[in-house]
Amino acid sequence: MVPIPDAQAQADITAKLNALALALESHDKWTPPRPHPTLFHIWDFVKRSHYIMTELDNIRHGRELKHPDQIPSLNSGWTVQDNEEKAQKSFFDVVTRTITINKILEKPSELTMMGMPSIEFNDDIKAKGQAVQDAIMSVPE
Repeated sequence: MVPIPDAQAQADITAKLNALALALESHDKWTPPRPHPTLFHIWDFVKRSHYIMTELDNIRHGRELKHPDQIPSLNSGWTVQDNEEKAQKSFFDVVTRTITINKILEKPSELTMMGMPSIEFNDDIKAKGQAVQDAIMSVPE
């Protein structure tokens, strides 16, 4: 299982996820109340990852969560009882989301296979996506 990053690395990853969400919101197709559907989907994926990162310590220590229903690894029917393992699975979820997000940012045409309209991402968004992935992949095992 993937180790949970220390507090400093968690803060760094969380900040980078937030920066990516803000960059997505600055995209010219982000026009509320109806942003481009693919852009919204990616943004939601990023925001959910950000939220999971903010709750890792609470998951790890069995404390109450603000929105436990928003953390897929806790609602998937797993029979995991150990809080450490729950936190590890939650962080692993963020890792896989980050890899997916980065692949989509680099090759948005792959979204058409999922039935979503393609959209181009600017270099700033791609760089921020890569920064999140780099931060996650630098967590020591």
